This record gives sequence, structure tokens and C-alpha cells, in this order.
Amino acid sequence: MSLIIFIPVCLSVLTSLYFLMPAVFLKRFRSLEDPTLNELRLRTGIRFSLKVKEDPLVNAFSLPNNVIVVTSGLVNEGVDNLRSAIAHELGHLRGKHHLKTFLSLLGITVASLYLLNLDVMLGLALMFAGIVVVRYISRHFEYLADKYAIELVGRDEYIRLLALHVNPGEKQSLLSTHPTVLNRLKKI
Repeated sequence: MSLIIFIPVCLSVLTSLYFLMPAVFLKRFRSLEDPTLNELRLRTGIRFSLKVKEDPLVNAFSLPNNVIVVTSGLVNEGVDNLRSAIAHELGHLRGKHHLKTFLSLLGITVASLYLLNLDVMLGLALMFAGIVVVRYISRHFEYLADKYAIELVGRDEYIRLLALHVNPGEKQSLLSTHPTVLNRLKKI
């Protein structure tokens, strides 16, 4: 396939997976409005909406369109833990981590596939190296989001959230997108 055709196709596929699919995905979740979270909106200047996924596990994630999704398990842990988790996700939004990851993936994908046309082994090597690099960047973004959360809600409040979810047996691999909670606590 010619590079002139390939790059727009690649960009279209990645864009739809990264930006359009979340909009469809979010329709299944209910909105949550909590007046205690308005302080975070005011302090950060980030206009975000909050969606709740019915799931007993404790989790939260942000999407490129300034939507933060939290699980019902996190909501049930109380407003302090909810604020801390949202503050972390706001760190991702403030740092534009979604866009930076998207651009990294796009660059690696285009370069890898271009090299695959020239030399299969070189293209595959770049693809694997790219996956490792993007995972490293993702773990770095987690530390940055932790730091931002501490600025917003305070060190003690944020540490309480992380400490509740420490798993001493948790392992981190070269391909992990997140550092272990224990490693995150050590960096704080």
C-alpha cells in the first residue's frame, strides 16, 4: 500500500478508536453530579463531566473528551476517595496525556508499517520497541497525575486512597501501563 494512502487510513483508524469510540461507549453509563466536586472544577479550570459505570471494583479513568468515568465501587468508598481519584484523572487531562499517547502511537505505527515495507525484521523490531516505549511513557504519566492529585487534594488524602488499594503481590512488567501502587506510594 502506498504511504500516501496508508497514512490517512492509519490516522482514521486510530482516531476513531481513540476519540470516537469513547462517545459510543459512554452512553451506557449514568451521569453523576456531586456539588463537592465543583471545587475541583473551579481550582483546575477543567470542564469535565463525570460518568458512573456500575462495577463493584474500585477504578477511575479519563477520556480525551474531558469525561471521567468512575465505578460505583469507587463512589461507594466515599467523597474523599472519589475526590482523590478524580484529582488523579484531572492530572491526566491537564497534562494532555491522552493526546501525547495518541501522537506517540500514531508516530510509531506509521514508522513501523513504513519500515515493514522496507524490511520486515526492522519494522517488527520498531513495533515492539514502540510498545515498550509507550508503556514506559504511560507509567511516567501515572506518576505525574499522582503529583497533580496531591496538589489538588493534599498528600495525606491522596495517600489514603492509594494505601487502601495496595496489593503486596502486585507485579509490574515491561509491558505494564501502570506502576504498582506500592511504587507509586514510594514516589510520593
